[in-house]
Amino acid sequence: MAKAARHQGAILAAGVLLGTGLGGFVDGILLHQVLQWHGMLSSRLPPTDLVSMKINMFWDGLFHAFTWVMTALGVGLLWRAGQRPEVPWSTRTFVGALAIGWGAFNVVEGLIDHQLLGVHHVRPGDSQLAWDVGFLVFGAFLVGAGRALVRAGREDVQPRGAAPGRITDGS
Repeated sequence: MAKAARHQGAILAAGVLLGTGLGGFVDGILLHQVLQWHGMLSSRLPPTDLVSMKINMFWDGLFHAFTWVMTALGVGLLWRAGQRPEVPWSTRTFVGALAIGWGAFNVVEGLIDHQLLGVHHVRPGDSQLAWDVGFLVFGAFLVGAGRALVRAGREDVQPRGAAPGRITDGS
């Protein structure tokens, strides 16, 4: 019997979109809402009164809508990938793709919003550049670790007919 073609692309695309959405949710929920370090436009429009707080909250909401769309698209792609027998199920590939998505989110968002546009910083104040650089370094680390996991996952295979609970993906 010929070996079925292996297509990691479907699981990679799903994982990257899910990672982008989840990374955005961590940023928005933890840094914007729980810690209240910044709002989406807080460097341009400091939330010092009710109107500026409402404007920042509106833009935070648009940001969360974007992360929700990325997550929903990722779930849709994951569902479709699960219906394709030629897509290998690999924990390392999927977790690697999640890390790449989250890391890419951090790098792109950090470069555009923190550095290029300056609409907000991770933690405004005397050490804001250090926090912004740390955010970028963490993102780059996630991308690198994710790529390593994806490369390692090239050898992982989870046959569709495997018995429930049987792990054959090497992780």
